[in-house]
Parts: sequence; C-alpha cells; structure tokens
Amino acid sequence: MNPLLFIKKIALTTSDKSVSFGLFILRIGVSFSMIYLHGYPRLINFSEISSEFADPLNLGTATSLGLVIFAEFFCSLFLIIGLFTRWSCIPLIITMIVATWIINGGKVFIFQEKSFVYLICYISLLISGGGYFSLDFKLFGRKMKIKTTTNTV
Repeated sequence: MNPLLFIKKIALTTSDKSVSFGLFILRIGVSFSMIYLHGYPRLINFSEISSEFADPLNLGTATSLGLVIFAEFFCSLFLIIGLFTRWSCIPLIITMIVATWIINGGKVFIFQEKSFVYLICYISLLISGGGYFSLDFKLFGRKMKIKTTTNTV
C-alpha cells in the first residue's frame, strides 16, 4: 500500500484502525520517552543514586528506586510492544501520581507538568488498551472484542 495513501486514509477517517494507529503512536512515543529520559538512566546508575533517591512512601530508598525502575523501564517496554498494556499502565500511573503530587506537590505547576502529562497518557492507555497494533490484540484480540450496540431514542 502506498504510504501517503495510508496516512491520508488514517488522517481523514475515524475507523478502528486509525484510532488504533493513534494509540500505537502514543504507546511508542510516551514509552520511548520514559525509557530514554528516566528509566534507563536510573537502571544503569542504580548504585550511585539509590542512597539519595526519594522515599515518599517510607519503603526505603533502594526499594523506591527499584519500583520506579520497574515502572519506568520494564512496564514501558511492555507498552512499546503492546503486551499487557492495561496492566503495565497501573504501575506507571501510580509512579506519576507520586511524582506529581507527592514529590513535586506544593511546587509551581511547571515542576509537576511533565509527570502530569505522562499521567494523562497512561490513563488514556489504561482506558483504551493497546489497540489493533499490539501484541495484546494479536494474542487475546478475539477474546477481548466486545460487541457494542447503539440504541436510538
């Protein structure tokens, strides 16, 4: 299929596949950003930053850092491939709630903005799922499909 025709078809329609393509772009973009800017640097520098990492839930600094790395790196990897999309969003949502309102709570919104935008993306993915272009759909798609009916008044 001609790539320009594909993009034109997606941009001018609201078909299931165009919505799924939008979810695919959202999943890849937000996950790559999270891994590259947050998860991977924390993973490779674990020993250096574990003693000074924030401990907002009184679990210990190393445990808090480990949970954040699990969410930001490993759950984001699952989002990229679209495997267990909704389940992967839950730790990320919790992490972004803590980052927005506990770690940066009381500061001006500019300090909360980045984690708040991530939070909105993860809530959107939790609600919508991975879409057609995900391993979730390939593995569980037939079981996950829900028929919707519309009633006219």
